[in-house]
Formats: sequence, C-alpha cells, structure tokens
Amino acid sequence: MNIFDFHDYKHCINEWIASQPRNGHGQLRQMALHLNVNSVVMSQIFRGDRDLTAEQGLAISSFIGFTDLERDYFMLLIQKSRAGNRDLEAYFDKQLEQIRTAATALKNRVKHQKFTDEDKATFYSQWYFSAVRLGVSIPHLDSATAVAQYLNLDRALVSKVMDFLKSHELIVEKKGRLDIGPQVTHVGHDSPFVNRHHSNWRLKGLQAMESASEKNLFYSGPMALSQDAANEIRKILVETVEKATKKAAPSDSEVLRCLNIDWFEVGSKK
Repeated sequence: MNIFDFHDYKHCINEWIASQPRNGHGQLRQMALHLNVNSVVMSQIFRGDRDLTAEQGLAISSFIGFTDLERDYFMLLIQKSRAGNRDLEAYFDKQLEQIRTAATALKNRVKHQKFTDEDKATFYSQWYFSAVRLGVSIPHLDSATAVAQYLNLDRALVSKVMDFLKSHELIVEKKGRLDIGPQVTHVGHDSPFVNRHHSNWRLKGLQAMESASEKNLFYSGPMALSQDAANEIRKILVETVEKATKKAAPSDSEVLRCLNIDWFEVGSKK
C-alpha cells in the first residue's frame, strides 16, 4: 500500500486493514486499545462520519509504523477532512501535493555511483539490511508491511531500510512489485566490515536457538584431531558452502534462511 496514492485518510486506513492477515480482523480493536478508546469509536470513524482528532491520527501513525513523510501526509489528510470550507481544503491540498512530489522524488532517486565504504558501513551495520533485501525476492513479501511482519520488525524501520536499498539499487520495483536490484554487495575476508557482518548473523543464530524448531540445525563439536584432519575438514566445509550456494542461487525464493559455519582453532600453540 502506498499512502501517497490516497486522498482520503479513511480509505487509506481501511485499505491497510484489508491488507492485513485474516483481512484485518481485529485490527480496529487493536487500534482502539492503542488509542485507549472504545472500539465503537473506531467504527464510527472508519465506517461512519466521525473524524479522527490530531492526537488520534498521530497515535495511529505510530501504530501502523508510518515513516516521517508518510506520517506528515496522513496528518494533512486528517486536517483536510476536518476543514470547514473549500479554501482551507485547497490549502491542505497544496501541501499534500508538495509531499506527494517529494515522495516521488525520493522513490526515483538512485545513486549510480559505486557502493562506497560509507554505504557499506550502513548496510553491514545491522542484519536486517540484507534480510530485507533478500526478503523482497519472496513473492508474498511485496510490501514494507509484509516484510516487517515476516521479520518481526517495526514497519517504519523497514520502510527506512527500503528507502536506503532503493536509493542504491539494492532493491528495485519490477512490474509493480519489489525485487532484488542489479547493484551487488560483497564483503571479503579482508574487509573492515566482515567481522560486523558475521557477528550480526551469529547473534540472529543465537536468537533462533531459543525457538527449538525442528526445521533448524545447530551443531557445536569441539574436537581434538591431527593437523591434516583439520585441514581436510576445512576443505570439506568450503566445498559444502560452494554446493549450498549453487543449490540456492537458481531455486525459487520461498523462505529466508541463514547459513553460519565456524571452524576455528581453540587456543594456540606456544
């Protein structure tokens, strides 16, 4: 859902509700709880003639997870709906058009230069940058809301991450849906960002251990062995990574998973 396509805040919210799981069943009640009002009030607003107050509009912006620009647009839609005459409506229409223009400029802004170290520092600062990028390749994850729900992240955060990824062609829009873009990222073993990259995903691995899902696999096996055997196992692991990568690359995007492998010496020889 693109809020900037809407000219009525009620249509916007009703569309958002309909896009939620189970066609949004229970969402109005959740909004009412968030606003600390009776659920009847929400029905009177979004299914009747009653309008949101500015305070309620700001709270709903937080509930949905609008970005700053989306929030500003939404609040103007509310003010326009509450306007007492056509002159005031026209005043707000002009401001709404300015925000729509700004949003379009942001959407179309693409950096055509090389992915810089500063960009990499941002991209590898958190696990969710690469997770969001890969996530949009899964067909049903076609919006910030869907990705946020899948990754259990705040929608406003996902929207900001998507803005960054779009501006660097790491994700693009194809035929009305999001997909991985042509720009590539690579962090080599000698990169100053490699340790951060590994740490981010190992922390996610530690969190995943708590779910005890049979779909996951975790193994820790300290062992004493010969140097030749250690070298051979490292070779086997490298080959396994290569096979896994070749297997994953041409397959359809259906789920998002992470492979972490550690093979290291404990202690050191004197």
